[in-house]
Formats: sequence, C-alpha cells, structure tokens
Amino acid sequence: MDTKTETKKTLYHYTDFNAMKGIIINGEIWLWNLRRMNDSQEMQYFIKELKIAVKKQLDQSLYTKMDSLFTENLRDFDKLSSYAACFSEYADDAAQWARYAKNGMGVCIAFNKELLAKIGDAGHAPLCQVNYSKSCDDMEIVKELADLIKNSQNYSTEAIHELFNKLVTSSPLFKHPSFISEKEYRLVSLPYNVNQYLGQPHFYVEETNIKKYYILKLKEVCNSLYINYEDLFEEICIGPQARVTKDLLSDYFSFSGMKELCNKVKLSDCPLRRF
Repeated sequence: MDTKTETKKTLYHYTDFNAMKGIIINGEIWLWNLRRMNDSQEMQYFIKELKIAVKKQLDQSLYTKMDSLFTENLRDFDKLSSYAACFSEYADDAAQWARYAKNGMGVCIAFNKELLAKIGDAGHAPLCQVNYSKSCDDMEIVKELADLIKNSQNYSTEAIHELFNKLVTSSPLFKHPSFISEKEYRLVSLPYNVNQYLGQPHFYVEETNIKKYYILKLKEVCNSLYINYEDLFEEICIGPQARVTKDLLSDYFSFSGMKELCNKVKLSDCPLRRF
C-alpha cells in the first residue's frame, strides 16, 4: 500500500455524537467492512478495471491465459474483506454532513494527519489515500501483471502469489470516480490475517442487521508511541443542524477529563442551519 500522505495536514471524520464519544472519550475508532460501505462493489470494481488495463498490454492470444491466472489466484477474493475508518480532506462540507453526520445533526472531528498516520502504522491499519482514477492504466501493478502473463515461465509460484497478494491489498484503495468529491483517506487493514493484526472481531447488532467490525485503540497506541492523546484532535466541529451547543460540548469534555479539548470546539459555518 502507498501510505504517503503529503498534501493536507488535517483530515476530517464526520459522524454522530455517540460515535464521537467512542472515538474521543473511549479512545477507539471502529474499522468497518469495506464490502458493506456506500460503494459495496468497489473492491470488485478495482479487479474489473485492472483486467481491462492489463489486456491493453497483451496480445489477444494471451487473454485466456490471463483469465486463468486471475481465476486461479483470486479464487478466495470474494471471501476477503478489508476493514477501514474513513476520513476526508474537506472541512465543514455540506455533502459530508448530509451523508455521514446524520444530515448535519452530528459532529466532525479534525485529526492531525501526521499523528494519525503514525498511529495507523503502529496499529496495523495504515493511513492511505483513495485513488479515484477512471482507469488503472498507469498503475505499476498493471505492468507487472502484463509481464507475468507474457513471461510466466520466469516466475516462481511464490513470486506469482506475492504479486497477486499485492493486487488484493491494493483493491481497498481504488474507488469509482463518482465518489471523488469525498477526497477520502482510510485507516485500512490488510485483507489477509485481520484477526492476527487487529485482534478479535466485534459485532454491532441493529434491529434488522448485524455488522462486523474491528477496533483500533487510538489511546493505547498513542501511549505506546509517547504521543499526547489530545494532540491527535485539532478541532471538534458541531454540525450545522445539531442541537448541541458549543458550551454544552465543552462542558462534556471538561467533565470527561479532557479539558484540553474545550478550546477546540467550534460551530459549523455551513449554511444548513435549522435554527
């Protein structure tokens, strides 16, 4: 995975107040199954676009060989899932408020990007930027796969397996361009051996559904890295339609033992205000 994050210095997580409590007060962020998020086909979309790009570099006589290699090495792909927590480069964004923060009634947590990246690396869920390209043509793995298909006799079984593992671990970071407005980053697990790196799964039971998730323990990782936990949060912005006041949220942080955050609370400037 490419974990370079060199543009914005702050990333934003839009959510509700209950999840905010879990993240800030409890020191945990939940990583959800990417196959059950808003673009449930995104991992399959990557494979589809990748095959199209590889075919452009092959003679038609090699198409059957390519299909066989993909089928053989991606046999278990539909059973694999990455788990992720999602962030945006956009602060106080109307679309993000509407989609992820209860139609503006929630909250947006501004994270220090550098610290979040360090925590992700240490917690086995690296911070990665999502790719919204319309095609995979320029990706290095396309060239590698085309060479494999043309010269498979030069590759060991282990080398082939490693290349397809690279393909699978890239799949959570390629998203349909219709989602480009989100400008998304993710703390994302590798699809393989999730339990080994993130511990046992947890289950969120709703009236009509059960969702599986993993926990990245922000506070614990901060302590292990000697990071002041409150420094991770640069701002907590109250949604444009939320009933919670700035004073009330500041009081909540104060009584929860996190007085450092009281001066980081602000109100949204987004013109979706109900009151």
